Amino acid sequence: MLEFRQVRKSFSRTAPILDIDSLSLEKGIYWLQGANGTGKTTLIRLVAGIEPFLGDTVIDGHSQRREPVAYRRLIGWADAEPLYPGFLTGQEMINFYSSILHPEASQIAYLLERLRIGAWIDTRLAGWSSGMTKKLALLLAFLGRPVWILLDEPLITLDEPALIGLLALIGEYCDRYGAGFLLSSHQSLPAEPLPDIRSLILVNRSIQLIS
Repeated sequence: MLEFRQVRKSFSRTAPILDIDSLSLEKGIYWLQGANGTGKTTLIRLVAGIEPFLGDTVIDGHSQRREPVAYRRLIGWADAEPLYPGFLTGQEMINFYSSILHPEASQIAYLLERLRIGAWIDTRLAGWSSGMTKKLALLLAFLGRPVWILLDEPLITLDEPALIGLLALIGEYCDRYGAGFLLSSHQSLPAEPLPDIRSLILVNRSIQLIS
């Protein structure tokens, strides 16, 4: 379960962009919707533990405030427009994450195949396109066995084979491993590959679960 407890987020001295008293999300696939500027990316980043805020988020009893390291180990996260050091190769990024998450080699090979990035993995990231970099960010988000996977605009810049692979991974990790997903997207999410998706609407600085 993912819990929000008295979550408040403001920038400078402005009114809060997010003001969530209490919300609990059971494991599942959630599509986070809202107009530009309503706080979709901010919400995902604060749940991921990289955006300061007031209050707390809790995953399966682990508090971001009290147990920041244990909490972050439960999360996979991919930014909408990821940036990595250009002097590193894709394989070096995977090796770095693997030193922390300890995935099986078979999982890495499977994700490389699903997201179609194996051919470039030993080249430097400075030469990668935005689509290739996006695929790497998604791979890193699935690495290990995250309890919740947070994907900000996961559909942008993906080619059709990678998109099919991503949707299959979301369904597989939810069904087989019990992972929860929080997705934001300006595009409509395909209903057929993700039949059990539920909608979250950001409105008036808070969240409404509508389906």
